[in-house]
Amino acid sequence: MLLFIRDHMSLCDKYAPNTLNGIIGNNFARNRLAAFGIDVLEGKKVRPIIIFGASGIGKTAAAHALAYSNGLELIELSASDYRNAENLEKKVLPLAKTRGLFNKKCLIVFDEIDELSSKFDSGSEKIITKLMKESRHPIIFIANDYWNRKISFLRETTDKIEFKRPDSVEVLALLERVTKAEGKDLSKDLIIQIVKRSNGDVRAALNDLEMMFDADPELIDYLGMRDRKSEIFKVLDKIFLSSNFDTARNSLLSTDIDLDMLINWVSQNISNKYTSNASISEAYENLSMASMFNEKASRKSYYGYLRYASVLLSSGVSLSNSGSMNTMSQYAFPATIRHLSKTKKDRDAIGIIASKLTLYLHANKRTIISSHIPIMAMIINQSIEKLGPDAVYEFMEQKYRLDKSEVQVISSYGWS
Repeated sequence: MLLFIRDHMSLCDKYAPNTLNGIIGNNFARNRLAAFGIDVLEGKKVRPIIIFGASGIGKTAAAHALAYSNGLELIELSASDYRNAENLEKKVLPLAKTRGLFNKKCLIVFDEIDELSSKFDSGSEKIITKLMKESRHPIIFIANDYWNRKISFLRETTDKIEFKRPDSVEVLALLERVTKAEGKDLSKDLIIQIVKRSNGDVRAALNDLEMMFDADPELIDYLGMRDRKSEIFKVLDKIFLSSNFDTARNSLLSTDIDLDMLINWVSQNISNKYTSNASISEAYENLSMASMFNEKASRKSYYGYLRYASVLLSSGVSLSNSGSMNTMSQYAFPATIRHLSKTKKDRDAIGIIASKLTLYLHANKRTIISSHIPIMAMIINQSIEKLGPDAVYEFMEQKYRLDKSEVQVISSYGWS
């Protein structure tokens, strides 16, 4: 079975592969993992392996599929679980030395091993090395950057398996299968655009596909080209689901998603995720401060303000939650971006009209759009009532070389 379908989950979780054959691309890497699994089942002593490559291309999914297809109990650890030596020694090391539930074999997965905190306890390196020597279970480390100096101690003690970005044809085939399985009607051209923007990031492609299921096709313009470590959903997860300052802050350090875009997404989903009124209020207060510093950075061209904006947007919002969390709700698409998409044609038309008017009003486009056009709209509408539309259209043609359709765009500006 290629896809393991689950209800009430994001597409990434719902269509997570339950066998290595379900991972698209990376045939050589999948074969090596399959051989690793066979050795484990045969009771052979195996060296730990480190799977590395770009974000979203199936590294963690492959580890999960390996465990599931071989009947191994999965013990998955993230950066916050092995941040210090004490936590490793008290919680992780005992797990590595004992049998799993019902005497099952286990697979220990250290995810995001290269995203360790800058304050990573040097003692942790010693405990991880000890764990690799004493563990009764196979170990897999997962990293984006194999050459990150924080994990240099793993290079001599692990076998490396590189994952590469899958071919766009394979990603397209996956998205078409998922679209059909979901009973959605998306054009092939739109799906191809999603594939191009994902740049081989399968997780991002699935997330974007999910966004576009119930969105205006023009919203594709706002998804942007990607070559990033964390797409929007992953960053939102770390902001909303984490209670750790560094984890939330690092979610922004490891992504190149536009800060304005993230502010819109976080703003839309605070009340969707947090249940306490006090938490929601504090989160919005921190978000408004982040927005203020972000705007200051742009207006004053002093980008030191972005440091404050990033911390307030990530850790500020994350640590605002003192109540329960609505983990079942899916992330909502920002209403602001949806509105921009719906009014894009009108805004484009206003921009063209403003360019024409610069010759007559001796002002720049921005000033004309913000100051002159609203006044012109009011005058045009009042004149149409008194003189009739034909007289107004003729005057605007002679005075400003604007045709009837352009005058109509101005007259409706600000009223839609």
